[in-house]
Amino acid sequence: MFKNPTIASAPAKSAQAAPAARRSGPPPSLSLASRHETLVIRLTALHKDVTTLATRRGRQDLPDTVRVLAEGLIADCAPFREPRDRLPVAAPDLAGLCVQLGQVLAQLENYERCHTFWNAGENCWCWRLDGATTPVKRLKPQLTQASAAAQGNSGLRDKFTRMILVNRNQAYERGFEAGRAARIGPPVPPGFAEPDASADNNPRLADLD
Repeated sequence: MFKNPTIASAPAKSAQAAPAARRSGPPPSLSLASRHETLVIRLTALHKDVTTLATRRGRQDLPDTVRVLAEGLIADCAPFREPRDRLPVAAPDLAGLCVQLGQVLAQLENYERCHTFWNAGENCWCWRLDGATTPVKRLKPQLTQASAAAQGNSGLRDKFTRMILVNRNQAYERGFEAGRAARIGPPVPPGFAEPDASADNNPRLADLD
């Protein structure tokens, strides 16, 4: 007799949108984006070294130097992690630390995914900052095959253009020198007087008749 009330779908959508907004958060500043890139490089190097050690001595206790370095790096990653634990405790052994560093790297990657986009104009990934954008420096822009071929063709075209101009200038100089030599005539042998240009027996005048 009584019907169950219909469940509105609007609150569910807003409840799903709120966690997504909290995950992305406000856009980072330029200094925070640069700090993120530096931490990714350092943490990746440490994770690689710990992984190499863990394959041989996975259950061995952490050396103090490795523990201090790991805890310092994890603490520096606090602005990019959820929850933001500023006083982390490293795992007790190498195998545990390997997993822990991998989790932190995954959180850094998620933060980068939320605040970067592919810039087709610059052909690279860029940070979406507050009112500006900047390329992700550690991800160097990769030239596409079409643009690389266009640059190669442009270089060859410029090279051939320079060769054509040089050959044309050299041909002009050779023609100019040949015409000048023809106007002047062969040099007068030593001991002979210079012929009179207006004389009737001048061979040059005879050639013009």
